[in-house]
Amino acid sequence: MQEFKRVCLFWGLCYIRQTMAWYKDKLVKLMNKDTNEVRFVRKNKKQVQRKLELKKFSKKLKKRIVFKEAKK
Repeated sequence: MQEFKRVCLFWGLCYIRQTMAWYKDKLVKLMNKDTNEVRFVRKNKKQVQRKLELKKFSKKLKKRIVFKEAKK
């Protein structure tokens, strides 16, 4: 889903740039059930069909814990 936006500068100088709407499609929400912390990471949905489980650093517990993919 690519969108383009026309940007005009001074003296009628214009160019077309791509917006970042495609970036939101790749974001997934990772959540830890114990601390209710939320992280957002990118996921290639074409290559990875399973749900993500990643070890990330928890600021509340100050150690690495498992974050699982949740609904947005």
